[in-house]
Amino acid sequence: MRKIIEDKKGQSAMSLIVLAGLVVLLLGVGVMMMIGGGITTFTVETINDVTKDLGVIDVGGDGANLSEYNDYTIGQLNETVQMFKFGSGVLLLFGLLGIIIFASSIRANPSGSMIGFYLLLVFLILMVSIFMSNVYEDFLDDDGEIGQELQSMTMGSFILLYMPHIITIISFVGGIIIFSGIGEDIV
Repeated sequence: MRKIIEDKKGQSAMSLIVLAGLVVLLLGVGVMMMIGGGITTFTVETINDVTKDLGVIDVGGDGANLSEYNDYTIGQLNETVQMFKFGSGVLLLFGLLGIIIFASSIRANPSGSMIGFYLLLVFLILMVSIFMSNVYEDFLDDDGEIGQELQSMTMGSFILLYMPHIITIISFVGGIIIFSGIGEDIV
């Protein structure tokens, strides 16, 4: 069994397994980040709207302007959370670029038998990406508040909806990068 995992140079398939793990982790984190961002945005917007309308209340004879305090607290938090809509898409994009960079860094001299192992990992990752994309699409198509928030995250939604296509392209490019050294002696 060890002979299958190692090639002639003693390099193991662990780098391919790590690459596959990073892709699956990126998919899971991406879906959770987008859904969590949508829920957080909806919650903070709702709290901001409610506390903005409270106005001045009488607390022990002194008037406290809660609308003014809202501008310093919840209002600032709301502005920060609104930036998450763009930031989540940028983080997903950088994650995808990082996977290509990682693939180029593990380029070694693998044996030809590793191509089959790589294709098996790509197939498994593709199945996971289809599942994650469908789960995200179910949340996105919801007519409720969460669906509206997710629809406003255009960049991240585009990346997650077309993740199977993107994974196919990245896997093809990554496979070319990783296995282009077959037959060469890398010192």
